Amino acid sequence: MPYHSTCGLSPAQIAELIDRVHEVHTTHPDQERYDFEMPLDQAVVMVLIMVRHNLAQQITADLFGVSQPTVSRVYRYLMPVLGMVTMMDRTRLADALASGVVLIDGTPIPTGNRTATGKENFNGKHRKQALNVQVAAWPDGTLADVSDPVPGRRHDLVALDLVGWGYQIRAASDENPQLAVFGDSAYGRHTDWTPLKKVKDVERTAEDIAFNRAISSFRAPVERTIGLLKQWKTLATGYRESLAELPTVIHVIVNLECYRLAG
Repeated sequence: MPYHSTCGLSPAQIAELIDRVHEVHTTHPDQERYDFEMPLDQAVVMVLIMVRHNLAQQITADLFGVSQPTVSRVYRYLMPVLGMVTMMDRTRLADALASGVVLIDGTPIPTGNRTATGKENFNGKHRKQALNVQVAAWPDGTLADVSDPVPGRRHDLVALDLVGWGYQIRAASDENPQLAVFGDSAYGRHTDWTPLKKVKDVERTAEDIAFNRAISSFRAPVERTIGLLKQWKTLATGYRESLAELPTVIHVIVNLECYRLAG
């Protein structure tokens, strides 16, 4: 099976991941251990394919020759385990801040239309219901961290404070005045380097245009970081399961992406 295209991971990474999952699974108490109706290695691959391609459970069931309830039970059992066994590969914003240069940006995680949420999750910029996460990257575009999600209607500047990143950035800047945090113009006071906003009825100078072009060029890697993260299609094409479970799903997928990059 071409794992890179189906799971996003190499065969060696898949094998190591299965070993880690097996170790955790076998140490669960008997009453908490799921009795698999399919081989464990096949179950792990199935869940990875589901989150990589955002497959519906019934389609997944048809592909793997099992029932939809089996897919549901396996998915709900293995997702927390996958998050647990890849936790050691996760990097954090603090690591990037300590390096001295950080790129940040926000991105929506589409949720599909949810009547119960009203306008709370409606993202006006992207014209769809979503949750908002903040993404941090190193200057080369390597993923550094992804924040907890906040309602999609929140502006990036507000979201940065809601998830605690604003405080972390300010504290790190106080300790290291040389710290450079690059963001777009939405972040204002939280970043040292942002494109200059256009003043109404005032033409931009050649120096302002050159400055904005330089900042945008330096920030470009974080856009690529988000693009790679959203190759896990569950984060890109509309999450269809329970909205209450989405923060955990985001956490697990970020761990898996960090695991992929570490390999």
